[in-house]
Amino acid sequence: MSLKIFVLSVFALAALTSCDPEGYKDCAWTLEPEPKLMDTITDLGMIPVCARNREKNKEDCRFESTLEFAKSAWSRKFKYVDIVSDKAKFPRKITNITYCDSK
Repeated sequence: MSLKIFVLSVFALAALTSCDPEGYKDCAWTLEPEPKLMDTITDLGMIPVCARNREKNKEDCRFESTLEFAKSAWSRKFKYVDIVSDKAKFPRKITNITYCDSK
């Protein structure tokens, strides 16, 4: 009987840790300008932005976008995994985001 409980406990633990504890698949991320990072900009016409999940208290500020793109993304929710960016350089230039309200 204790072997069954152990096996069930292992499967339950695996199920809990295999989900998304960081919230990258949650539809709770927003794109926000970050004026404190203005010195990290590499291209003219770009502004520093952060992807923030205020529900899980997570953020990623390694991004930049145009001001127009940041304005269009203002207060729109998305999943972090839906950010399309240039991953080859830093800061990463956001080229597209699929928003939750557009699905």
